[in-house]
Amino acid sequence: MVKRYTDEFKQNIVQLHKAGVKTPRELSAEYGISYSTVLKWFQDKKKDKVTGLTSDDYKAQAKRMKQLEEENEILKKALGLFARK
Repeated sequence: MVKRYTDEFKQNIVQLHKAGVKTPRELSAEYGISYSTVLKWFQDKKKDKVTGLTSDDYKAQAKRMKQLEEENEILKKALGLFARK
C-alpha cells in the first residue's frame, strides 16, 4: 500500500536536511521513509537554475495555465452566442 505524507511533513524533512541536522540516509532510516522518496522530496524543492521555479511551483503554474485556457474557451463560446443575437 502506498503511504501518503502531508506537505507539512515533507517540508519538515527537507528543512532538517537543509539545516545540516541529518543526511538523507539518516532521515530515511529515522522516519521509515524510503531513501529514493526522501531524495525526490529534495529534488522537488530544489529551484531550477533557469526558471527559478521548484518542481511544485512548475506544476502549480501548469495547472493554473490549463484552468485559464479553459476559462478563455468558455468566454470565446459565450462571445459567439452573444454576437448572434
